[in-house]
Amino acid sequence: MKRLLHSLASLLLVATTVLFIASCSKSGDPGPAGQQGQKGDKGDKGDTGAGGPGGSKGDPGTANVIYSDWLDIVYKPDTIHRSNGTIDTLGYFANIAAAKLTASILNTGEVKVYINLSSAADPTITSLPYTDLRSGLYIRYVAYQQSIELYSNADVRTVQNNAGLKLYQYRYIIIPGGTAARKTNTINWDNYKEVKTYLGLKD
Repeated sequence: MKRLLHSLASLLLVATTVLFIASCSKSGDPGPAGQQGQKGDKGDKGDTGAGGPGGSKGDPGTANVIYSDWLDIVYKPDTIHRSNGTIDTLGYFANIAAAKLTASILNTGEVKVYINLSSAADPTITSLPYTDLRSGLYIRYVAYQQSIELYSNADVRTVQNNAGLKLYQYRYIIIPGGTAARKTNTINWDNYKEVKTYLGLKD
């Protein structure tokens, strides 16, 4: 009988001890944080996502390019007076007003000048400077702030032929520095047909 009571008391003590330990484990303060584990290996790169909505990349902008209409030009003789009283003509010059031709453009941009050697109905257009090896004719230009000076060894002013068509008209194009059109490698600015198509010029 005593052994049975002793056994029951032992079981009761064990059960009480277990409950006490469990209670302490739940209500006790948390222990200190453990050391951070080592960084895991980098995972494989995910697949590239699909592109967002929108159109294709646009063409290079030409909004900053400045160009004139075809202009009528009048040349004046460049003369010197000799000591004997005679006057010699050295060449011919003309000036084109270009109000938007600034010092900044002269320093960082480009200026192109073209002449139509024929009429608008049947154009023959070339860029300046121009030299005709057969006749010896030359036409060149120098750009200044707000002005373009033309110089030639002949009077190549704008004239009207017998059919009433104008010949020898001039046009300038000003390309500011940093403009996308200036940087493109696909345009030959000496080829007027390419320039006309690229800028959408109308004759």
